[in-house]
Amino acid sequence: MLLSRCHVILVAVLLFCFAGNSALAARNPPPVFETDYQLPLTATPAPHCPIAVENAVAVALYVLFLIIAGLAVHRWRSRKSLFCLAVGSVLILGFLLRGCPCPVGMIQNLVQVAVDSLAVLSWTVVLLFTLPLLAALFWGRIFCSSVCPLGAVQELTTIKNLPVPDYAEHILGLFRYFWLGIGVFCVVNGLGFIICRFDPFVAFFHFGTLYPVLIFAFIVLGIGFFVGRPFCRFMCPYGALLGMCSSLAARQVTITPGKCEQCKLCEHVCPYNAILPPNVEPTVKERRYGPLILLGTILALPMVVVAFAHLGGAVASRLTMLHPDIQTAGLLYAEEEKWVETSGTFPETRGLMHIGTPSSEVYQRAVDAARLWSLSSIGLGAWIGLVIGVKGISLSLRHRRTEYAVDPARCFACGRCFWYCPNQKENRVLLVSNEADSPV
Repeated sequence: MLLSRCHVILVAVLLFCFAGNSALAARNPPPVFETDYQLPLTATPAPHCPIAVENAVAVALYVLFLIIAGLAVHRWRSRKSLFCLAVGSVLILGFLLRGCPCPVGMIQNLVQVAVDSLAVLSWTVVLLFTLPLLAALFWGRIFCSSVCPLGAVQELTTIKNLPVPDYAEHILGLFRYFWLGIGVFCVVNGLGFIICRFDPFVAFFHFGTLYPVLIFAFIVLGIGFFVGRPFCRFMCPYGALLGMCSSLAARQVTITPGKCEQCKLCEHVCPYNAILPPNVEPTVKERRYGPLILLGTILALPMVVVAFAHLGGAVASRLTMLHPDIQTAGLLYAEEEKWVETSGTFPETRGLMHIGTPSSEVYQRAVDAARLWSLSSIGLGAWIGLVIGVKGISLSLRHRRTEYAVDPARCFACGRCFWYCPNQKENRVLLVSNEADSPV
């Protein structure tokens, strides 16, 4: 009797559930996933322009702009032509090509090919890196004048020139050589292309980047309103190489086409401290101690290089954990020594477990990375010491000048001294009058 009552109750519950489900299904019918709709065929669109063609166009434009800049500086001596070329560089090489490829970061590509056997050397990299340097060896820094989009955007945005003290110019100008060494150091140790990563003008030409770099870009551009080309003068590593090549140029930039009148207009108008005034007669004290100071700086150069190399090696031992392979080895060691509760706590170690990389291989990578880190740190320290020592020697040298001259390492061939030189204007008037008086 009890069993039959249980059966009746069970049947009643099942009927109630079935009825409830039927009512629920009637109120909320399940979705229908099968329809007559068909997904359209998708295809990856072809690039607007092949990379090889784009690189060839970029190289051709750089060559064309270098030729125009060389003519504007050494033949036409025209500030207007350089200004118009700078506008074209910003619009075409900057915003249209987005500032890339650019010779400023090509040193990193060459170092990458030298240290990595898997890296492929591109002809675009070789041409864009060497062409401005070859042009500087023949005609000075015409690339910086109005061809480089990074320099051209600063040339166009300079509103007022606030002079930088000469001692500050010498000190701040060393940083571009340091930055060059740091960029090479990062590529050798697999830390990426740090020069391109922190290029402030990538934010403008690429229409967006990381916020810290964007803020840094606005700061540099804001300083550039009142200080001529702060990035080119104090931060550009490629500019350091161009300055060295320009010092050996076969035909350097000249202020005046005729005899210097000592009017000092070029000195006042130059925003880059690139005009060297005539030398005054040295005092008796300078004549007596000048050669001794020069000899002392030359003899101190090896000691400065060794001291900074030792300092670089000492600092390297404290910064090795910045290398990703050494960081991964440290996390793996912490797990194997049970410093953490479970294995695979960190994403790096979980990835190693997933692909089955043995611990010995991870530790060997860390040892190799630490050895390379130490050697390259010593090299970076020696490079910094060499730059400081050579700067001291250059400051100890005295060059005899009887008129105003151009410092080829600092001159950006902007053409301001052309425009303000009275001899330049006089020659223009004479040319016009001679053409007017000449018989037809």
